[in-house]
Amino acid sequence: MAQESWASSLLKKHSGKVLRLDLPIKTLVLKIGQEGYFEEADLQAPANVTLTAGQEVFFAFIEGGSEKASQHVKVSGDVDLAQAVGQLATHLRWDVEEDLSKLIGDSLAHQVVQVILQGQHRSQAAISDLSGSVLEFLTHEKQILVTKDQLEAFKGKIRILRDDLDRLEKRIQRLN
Repeated sequence: MAQESWASSLLKKHSGKVLRLDLPIKTLVLKIGQEGYFEEADLQAPANVTLTAGQEVFFAFIEGGSEKASQHVKVSGDVDLAQAVGQLATHLRWDVEEDLSKLIGDSLAHQVVQVILQGQHRSQAAISDLSGSVLEFLTHEKQILVTKDQLEAFKGKIRILRDDLDRLEKRIQRLN
């Protein structure tokens, strides 16, 4: 956040408030300091806003990125603070490679980030391939689902049947 001054300015309005993040592997409790930066807080501190993210957030992130993952985060508490945190999540971009390079050097940080990005790409490709295979299996082999062409043909037959029924009803009415 030090690289993005607008972020700390946004949080300064909420200094002293506590944010609780309930994640699948750990719970984090953060307090917003006077300068608009997060500070670690006591786990027992009462939270002004709580963000709860289950395991589905991880899978949604792999499938569709942060926008899709954010749909699986449950928010409760202070609406203004939640909105500010939402703005941070939407607009704040963490330069992982920059921060990692301070710990392990530029070259190794670049390699680590590239491996992570390749892993994310491969995960997305695997999910896409799996969903395509399942769809193919359900439509062609098990015939549980229908294809778009089959659905359109069926709708056409229903339209013809409806029109025939309307004509038949009119004939019956004329006979009576």
